[in-house]
Amino acid sequence: MTPAMAKKRIFILGGGAALGAHHVGAMRYLEEQGIVPDAIVASSIGVINACAYATGGVDGLERAWKSFRSLPRIVSPSLWHNPLLGLSLFSMDRLSAAVEEHIDFPRVFSSSIDLDIVLLNLSRGKGEVYTKRDCRDWQELRTLSRAGYAIPLLFPPVRFRDDWFVDGGFAWNIPLDHCLTLGATEIYLLAPIASQLPYAGRFRTFVGFTQRLLDVMWRTIGNMGYLYAVMDDGCFHGVPVTVIEPTEQWSGFGPLAVFHAHPQKNQNLMSAGYRDAKRALAARKRREARARPVRRKSSPAVTPSAGNGAEPPTP
Repeated sequence: MTPAMAKKRIFILGGGAALGAHHVGAMRYLEEQGIVPDAIVASSIGVINACAYATGGVDGLERAWKSFRSLPRIVSPSLWHNPLLGLSLFSMDRLSAAVEEHIDFPRVFSSSIDLDIVLLNLSRGKGEVYTKRDCRDWQELRTLSRAGYAIPLLFPPVRFRDDWFVDGGFAWNIPLDHCLTLGATEIYLLAPIASQLPYAGRFRTFVGFTQRLLDVMWRTIGNMGYLYAVMDDGCFHGVPVTVIEPTEQWSGFGPLAVFHAHPQKNQNLMSAGYRDAKRALAARKRREARARPVRRKSSPAVTPSAGNGAEPPTP
């Protein structure tokens, strides 16, 4: 196989806060099928998962999520990081310390897996993607990773060189187009935010209506990169895309749904991710089987004879 024909599998690890445990089960099943990434494009919780994966593989990811509780790390009052004296409700120090127990940044920096981090550049007012190759050393990669999950308002922006950055999921959570610029031949989209919501026939209260609106906004912003992408039989500009996402059981926006991770919930999400990946790959195989051309058996040649109305062969 020539270099031009070499496969390049790219995983997109989309943002979804406490729903990020879904990535783990999906990556476990993909690995069992011999599908591992050459590159990862990550936003928000996907950045944390990508760095933990590059450190210790799926086993390391599972260890991290099996004991992780988010609320004690998120609700972290600070003298400087507060609405009166700072730019956020809380400090991110406690969360970063807990997350980075499972990440070896020098190892991530030297890993053969390419890592691209989606960020929202507040200084320039646009979404941007930085690769670990843009970093001079592992310390800069650590700074970029922290910016990748710095949820605005909850946490302060992170300065990288001369600009200020926050979580890129608010700008470009599912960057399919970017994967094409990286030369992807296969894309595996691990989207922890369900794109399907349960049907709602009526809204009884203002609170119920508001909750439904938030659910729709969460679903749309979280999946916009592929919900409105032009797909042709599971391909994006000719590149196969396997979408692995939760069912509507995990849909909806709410503080406890989005920000509250705990061991039992994490385990349930990992199991769901495994099942959803299995279902997504089965659907892809069926689609590929339908697209495969059917070979018709050729009919055996008939030797003319007097019995079928043809002239007998000349001796």
